[in-house]
Order: sequence, then C-alpha cells, then structure tokens
Amino acid sequence: MDRVLSLTTFDEENQQNSLLAYWLSRPPEERIAEVERLRREYLCSLRGADPNGPPERLCRSLLLIERTGS
Repeated sequence: MDRVLSLTTFDEENQQNSLLAYWLSRPPEERIAEVERLRREYLCSLRGADPNGPPERLCRSLLLIERTGS
C-alpha cells in the first residue's frame, strides 16, 4: 500500500472542514462539555469501565493530629 501525503495551508483546511465550522458555531460551554464527555469516554475505555456508570471520585481522608503545647 502506498502512502499518500498532501500539503495544505491552514486556511484551505479550515474551508474544507465542515466539522470545524460546526464546532466553532457552538457556544463555548457546549464545546467544553463535549471535550469532557470525550475525555471521560476515553478514560473509561482505558480502564474497561462503563462510561454511563457513576463518575469516579477522589477518596477523601482526614487525619487529626493533636498538637501538644509549644
């Protein structure tokens, strides 16, 4: 199989890329939400977890240390 390489400018690529135009038309909040969804989906695939399952949370712990007078 031969490799095919084509060079374009960023302007040419932007004009041809309808997906880019779509996402640039969306509000920033929606774009960030989609990036977060993709990030979670990717991380879940690495761990073999269900992306629709409960989100993982950090474990919290508290250690109380009693200080004697100083």
